[in-house]
Order: sequence, then C-alpha cells, then structure tokens
Amino acid sequence: MSIKNLPTIITFTRFILAGIVAWLLCYDSNFFVLLSVILFVIGSLSDALDGAIARRQENPSKFGAFLDPIADKFLVFLVLISLVFNRDSNALFIISMVIISREILIMSLREWMATSEKGQLVEVSALGKVKTIIQMSGISLVVGAPLVKDSTLLIWRYFHEFSLIVLLIGATIGVISAFKYLKESYSFLR
Repeated sequence: MSIKNLPTIITFTRFILAGIVAWLLCYDSNFFVLLSVILFVIGSLSDALDGAIARRQENPSKFGAFLDPIADKFLVFLVLISLVFNRDSNALFIISMVIISREILIMSLREWMATSEKGQLVEVSALGKVKTIIQMSGISLVVGAPLVKDSTLLIWRYFHEFSLIVLLIGATIGVISAFKYLKESYSFLR
C-alpha cells in the first residue's frame, strides 16, 4: 500500500463503519451501543485524518476527493436512519430529516454549479466545518444516550434531551450555512 492510496483507503473505511454502526444500533445491548459510539467517533475522526494526509501529498487522488464527501454523507445518513428506525423519538426524526434534506440540497447545488457553464466549485465554508463537528458530536451523543438512561444522577437523566439539543444546534448551523450556499449560487446565476 502506497501513501498515495492511504487517504482513499481511510475514506473507504467510513462506508464499512457506517454499515457496522447501523447494524449494531438494531440491538438493545449496552455493549453494542458502546461499540457503536466508538466506531462512529473513529469514522468521524477519519474524515479529518484522510483530509490531512491528502493535503500533505503533492498530487492528491481525484477519486479520493470525489469519494470523501460521499463517505461522510453515507456515514451520517445511515447512522441517522438507523437511529430513527430504532429509537422512538419524533424530535430525532425531524432533526434527521432537516440534516439529510440539507445535505442532499447542498450536494446537488455543488454538483450543479461545478457542471454548469461557468464550472464554479463551491468550497466548504468555515461554518460548514463547524456544522460538521457539532453534528458528528451530536450524533455520537445520541448514539450513546442509552448508556446513561438508567442513571440516578440528575445530570444524566436528561442526557438524551441534551444530545438532541446538540444535534439540533448542528442542524440549525447547517440550515444557516445552506442559506449562504444558496445566496452564493444565486449571485452565480446573475
């Protein structure tokens, strides 16, 4: 394995981790929940790792650059869908729909702008990066919430609600950054 392929291999692991985490979330087991949290965090951090390695390379892989955002979305979408399916929470369903809808809209917008006559690439904004960090943190907290649901400590009794608030903040930042991207695309059309 060459160092050139390492970022792409790390990116591919997110697809595998997404499937494993989604499958583990189907079982009511504290061990599986803990394993899900660990694997999801590894998957989330692998996004930063493959990006850092790719930026250090003189000629990063175009295929890796194409695959990276797809792997990110696959990890988030599959885990959110599994959480919605396996946890009884209307709030989680609504927040997940906002996150998934926003990501589909922005991915489509980026693709459309890149393939248009002007061929403009839409770069990820700093707000988009903050959104990603908060959403990944929120998803990790939601995944791990069953581990503390039976705690007698008052601070842990509302952990599920706290995790949903973190995820909601990430979704809200995502919607705000989506308006920024839409504004850019509108000025692009003029």
